[in-house]
Amino acid sequence: MKTRSLLTLRGYEVDELFEYENRYVMHPTRTNSEGITIKMIVWVLKEPKVVGVAVARDIQRDMIEEDATRGMIVGGARFTPAAKKHSRKNGIELVEGNYASFDLFGHELVPEHTIADSDEVDLVLDHYGIDKPHLPRIRRDDPAVRVLGARTGQVIRVERDSATAGRTYYYRLVIDSKR
Repeated sequence: MKTRSLLTLRGYEVDELFEYENRYVMHPTRTNSEGITIKMIVWVLKEPKVVGVAVARDIQRDMIEEDATRGMIVGGARFTPAAKKHSRKNGIELVEGNYASFDLFGHELVPEHTIADSDEVDLVLDHYGIDKPHLPRIRRDDPAVRVLGARTGQVIRVERDSATAGRTYYYRLVIDSKR
């Protein structure tokens, strides 16, 4: 249920849930602003376990078979460095089993976050006469960024209400997390 809510928050439609011996599988889809349908494969592990590169390769095979551009493995107790590297390279998101079970953006103190499309980013950069690296940064392990599924190099738009200025927009460049 948590994973289905997470995907819905990101704009995906989830129709079916398939059950296998050790995992559940979903095939969510969404249509982007250009009208292109984005397919995703999501594996939800039944038992938390250490996820190695073999599991990442297995989901990559499923992605190729289903013509999906993104993948997600949910429920790993820990992910090996090889699995992380392979996943980063192949568009697979790794989500630990203990992620937030509540709607982060439903809280009154958390402003609305969205992934800005490239046209909007170009307008902002052109308006201020700067390049992407000059934007303020937000780490990839920030809870809001993790919920949105933003990747390194994307720009997050944060919308805040102000009593004096009305609605204000802030832009943040997603960077890798240093651990």
